[in-house]
Amino acid sequence: MKSNATRIERKRLTDQIIDQIISMIVDKKLRPGDKLPPEPMLMEQFGVGRSSVREAIGALSLIGLLTVRPGHGTQVSISSEEFLVKPLRWGMMMMGGEKVHELVEARIVIEQAMVGMATERATDENVAEIKFYQNQLKAAKKPGRRAIQADLSFHNALAKASHNSVLRRFLVELRQPLRSWMEQKASFVGGYDMVVEQHDAILNAIEAHDVERAQSALREHLESVGERLTAILLERQAKQMDKSKNQREMQSSQ
Repeated sequence: MKSNATRIERKRLTDQIIDQIISMIVDKKLRPGDKLPPEPMLMEQFGVGRSSVREAIGALSLIGLLTVRPGHGTQVSISSEEFLVKPLRWGMMMMGGEKVHELVEARIVIEQAMVGMATERATDENVAEIKFYQNQLKAAKKPGRRAIQADLSFHNALAKASHNSVLRRFLVELRQPLRSWMEQKASFVGGYDMVVEQHDAILNAIEAHDVERAQSALREHLESVGERLTAILLERQAKQMDKSKNQREMQSSQ
């Protein structure tokens, strides 16, 4: 019988070192600002040669995880949380319009169901929590870390108010893509004035116990932001492709 199994290739030494260092950062054995041991100690620790260590450190410094300062050693640049978000942010930048549209659809399906339940089941404490994060968003005034966290917390509070642990878990699984979405929105789409108005519409509908209006307001919110974000990402993609094409043409003409 013919086997369909694919041959498993051994990882290069450099890739194994990279995996080990990343694991140490993710497990918080190494934190931002911590120095890596000197090259001889790393060579002994990993049982590899100098070139493999240098190649691994060079690769990790290129993606911003490590900072190499001659005479001062090699330091961890960012936290594991920031590092895990970066690939998702890059992924969104490279994502085609169809994939962004699918993310919008997924959010609408999950959050419409949750906001409908929240409208029927939210306690006074739930509503107070949603209002708290909405007021935080208003107080932030401009895009930035505080606004992004308040925006994310508002949607998490809606999920909590649904009192459905399974749907809430789905939203938790989307947490990092959602944070990446909100960072892109803050960077490219502009201010939060429209977002605040749309959040207010959702909150007012919940307080009025109007399920249809709450779901309609949430859908309008996600669709409008998604459409603007998709258009901007596609425009940036096109510019990047044109830039790369021009660079290749310049190189070929030299």
